Amino acid sequence: MSEQDQATWAVQALQKLQTTDNAATITGIISVIEAQQTEIESLRGSMEGQLWSPTSWQRDREQTTKPTN
Repeated sequence: MSEQDQATWAVQALQKLQTTDNAATITGIISVIEAQQTEIESLRGSMEGQLWSPTSWQRDREQTTKPTN
C-alpha cells in the first residue's frame, strides 16, 4: 500500500469514527495527515529534481571522470 493510499485509508477510517463529541479532534488529525501528505509530495518532487536533473548529473559525471594528477 502506497503512502498516499495509507493516508487516504486513515482519513476515511477517522471520518467513520467521527462523532459530535470528537469532531474537533478528528478534524485536527485529518488536517495534520493531509498537511503531511502535501509535504511528503513536495519533498519527493524536490528530491527527484535534485537526483535526476541533467545539470547535476552532468556535473557529477564530470567530477567522477576528471583525471587526477
